Amino acid sequence: MTGSAWQPMAAAPRDRRIDLQAERWMAGGERLRVEVFAGCKWNPGGTVRHPAPYWRRLPTGWTATAWREVAP
Repeated sequence: MTGSAWQPMAAAPRDRRIDLQAERWMAGGERLRVEVFAGCKWNPGGTVRHPAPYWRRLPTGWTATAWREVAP
């Protein structure tokens, strides 16, 4: 797989760092912003501090839409 080949989130590996493509509606829902967040890793949650699962390095409010291997 090449570093630029985006894959569906359903197939995202949860055992290593990956790059995430994510989207978020900005300014009252008038504009969709898409960004890439590098080196994200899955956290299964289950602790007092982080009870729900989440992607580390993906800011709150962003929704991951695709993933790719971390570029070398």
